[in-house]
Amino acid sequence: MKRAFRSTLLSTLLVSSMIALSACGGNAQNNSASSPDSGSASPSAGASASASEGGASDGKPVVIRHTMYDTEFTSEMVAEFEKTHPNIKVELVSADYNKLMAMMAAGNGPDIIRTNTNELPGYVLKGMALDLTENFNSSSVFHTDDFYPVVNNFRYDVTTGAQGTGPLYGFPKDWSPDFTIYYNKKMFEAAGIPVPSATDAMTWKEIVELGKKLTVANGKKVSQYGLVYFNGSTAANQDLMNLQLLQQGGSMFSSDFSSADLKTPQVKDLLNFWVDAAKSGVGPSPLHQETDWGGQLFVDNKAAMIIAGYWFSGFLKTNELTKDRLADFGVAPAPMAEGGKRISPTAFGTGAVIYKNSKHPKEAWEVFEWFFGGKPAEDRAKEGYGLPGTKTLAAMLPQTTEFDKLNYDFIQNELQYTEGTLPYSPFLNYQAVNSVFEKYFTPVYFDKDTVDGAAQKMTEELNTLIAEGKDLISPE
Repeated sequence: MKRAFRSTLLSTLLVSSMIALSACGGNAQNNSASSPDSGSASPSAGASASASEGGASDGKPVVIRHTMYDTEFTSEMVAEFEKTHPNIKVELVSADYNKLMAMMAAGNGPDIIRTNTNELPGYVLKGMALDLTENFNSSSVFHTDDFYPVVNNFRYDVTTGAQGTGPLYGFPKDWSPDFTIYYNKKMFEAAGIPVPSATDAMTWKEIVELGKKLTVANGKKVSQYGLVYFNGSTAANQDLMNLQLLQQGGSMFSSDFSSADLKTPQVKDLLNFWVDAAKSGVGPSPLHQETDWGGQLFVDNKAAMIIAGYWFSGFLKTNELTKDRLADFGVAPAPMAEGGKRISPTAFGTGAVIYKNSKHPKEAWEVFEWFFGGKPAEDRAKEGYGLPGTKTLAAMLPQTTEFDKLNYDFIQNELQYTEGTLPYSPFLNYQAVNSVFEKYFTPVYFDKDTVDGAAQKMTEELNTLIAEGKDLISPE
């Protein structure tokens, strides 16, 4: 769905595989607070303008531009849509985050903007996203009682700063509970260890201890890792820690995300936990660096378990190294915090919003509704490279082969634990936070700093970046 992943490398891998990234989706995870949008209005200015308004007045077809990838919204889809909607032309706009912001500043923003769940709050705060609540409520294609909880990740309350409540600004194309576990049965057999339960979740401590038993090393050289993460190291990072904190009812941020604090006992306990994991060699880390992402290590038989999502089953089905040995693999629930709540959310569910200042919101909604709720959505569900946003579409997921049935049955159970939104700050750039962890926490693994010292430095740096991000969104 390795947004390291959500790095350019994994983005390419996932897009080419038609995989969603929770976890999905695959851009570089640039949070919408990363650069100023001098041409955007305040979040409250016209944010609820109806997408039923607008339209061409000269009889010429309206051009609706979007930033979905051409592997997602294909030329064949465009032709199919335009055949039944002769009043609308659909065009692709290739735009990274910086180009997108420049287009917004110039008043030339695309009508439909690809986004991930962790980017949504920033887009809303910058006045870029149109409130689509009434469109969904009145749609004959979408039925809100059919939505999975993941759709709430596209809700945002500007007043409270809470993601998951408030107006609905977008919809997922595909997503996954990105912290579930895929494992290699043969490696468990070789180690004489029973495979995990497909329904009962292990704790984080248990999964790491299990991973240690599956790790094979010759001195300091690891030839088989016990546990890898699709989006980075098996070490302290914002994704894994955000999930653990969510499960514990905590966060490294204040409730309104206006400040960060990594000096709390709860956060420092987790930092210490991941230092111990890294030093054990259970997975790639600054102490055991790898050039390949976790999925490649897994298909190369260099990892016994990987933290990934439903999309990874599609990756295994199409990968040349695994497609003919699918019986070797199993899937287990996302780990949970000891004494915490079992939550198995998406990390980077991929979808889109409609630009608030679109000149043709009515036609943009027609395209949006067709792509996210019509035949393209049905086709994506049948392919099984990610989960859809509705229960009706989920019934179309592949169930033909034994491997498909395994994944379908597993996901039916895991879906009941997917409600919850990872606490990413809308004022922070995702990659900037990764850089803060890398800069200040890497020395801890090498005993060049302490957890306390690094936590203090990271807190100070993150708060500086938050202040800058807030100024970019709401300059005084």
